[in-house]
Amino acid sequence: MTMTLYGSLASPFVRRIRMQLEGTEYQLQPVNILTDEDRASFATITPIRKMPVLEDNGSRIFDSHVIHHYLQKRLQQPELTLAQANQISVIDAVTDSMVILLMSKRSELPVAEDRLIFKLQRERIEDSLGWLDQQAATGQFDAWNYAAICIVCLVDWILFRELHTLTDYPNLVAAARQFDQRDICASTRPL
Repeated sequence: MTMTLYGSLASPFVRRIRMQLEGTEYQLQPVNILTDEDRASFATITPIRKMPVLEDNGSRIFDSHVIHHYLQKRLQQPELTLAQANQISVIDAVTDSMVILLMSKRSELPVAEDRLIFKLQRERIEDSLGWLDQQAATGQFDAWNYAAICIVCLVDWILFRELHTLTDYPNLVAAARQFDQRDICASTRPL
């Protein structure tokens, strides 16, 4: 039975799982959460309505973290170090904050105003990007592994959605760009 991965082609969380699945047979089932019909259909697949979802051997696995751990064991991939797990937590914090701001903007909420919810997201984004840039400066993302995959997905998604210029984070951008020649990076990049 072939695995099925449900999710948006542009989602950095979905893309990282697609990249982790490199060389593995699976089927991608695109989901567009911007339409009522797709959201209703997706709700029958997962109660948390978060992408991605992986279906394998009759089981549905929710959330990219749980999917990553499942695939890590199933595909006999190396375990994350504590440093990598922390890096991914920071990457996820930036991504989550940017998703909140993006969805708020699409919902026509005043994201530029100095309201606590938006202020907290902007502070988290800047602090986290700064920390990740420092990590990149020390070569923490130089080896091709799951943490590097997550950095590639974050940087490409931020630039694709035009959520931040990243000019203040050159080490972070360079860490992602060093893998541009990899086929899996090019074939999964959001367009």
